[in-house]
Amino acid sequence: MNNTSAMLVHQLGRDSLLLTNSFEGLEKDILSIAEEYDSVCMFGVDKRLDDAVRIEQCAMFQGTWASSIYDIQDLSRKMVQQNIHHSISNTPTQYLCNAAYYHMLCRNKNTVFIHIPSIKGMNDALMDRLLTLFRKIPFDT
Repeated sequence: MNNTSAMLVHQLGRDSLLLTNSFEGLEKDILSIAEEYDSVCMFGVDKRLDDAVRIEQCAMFQGTWASSIYDIQDLSRKMVQQNIHHSISNTPTQYLCNAAYYHMLCRNKNTVFIHIPSIKGMNDALMDRLLTLFRKIPFDT
């Protein structure tokens, strides 16, 4: 695997879905999810991140905003406890991650999206801290 988000999800070993890498495909993937979840955690890669992650609070697609009701402040506190450097963003990105987050928020407002570094910006210690954290959090997916 050459994508850190896929590596993280695979190592977590939870119920997961890897989305198609196209705007139309990811929308179909999300709409095809039959299960209902209490909460959803999504991961994407941002190659500009280096040894840190970014929690997204909202998404925008075709001029329409969607915001998460997930307790992002609690997640932030847990990241501090795990020594995970992070920021919280209210500015949607302009690529597939934003579209995926938007479509999932339309299905489930209790969703959070976390951008993590690419392989270049990721190190073993950060990956281990992320795995430790997300193994403890009771996400449904």
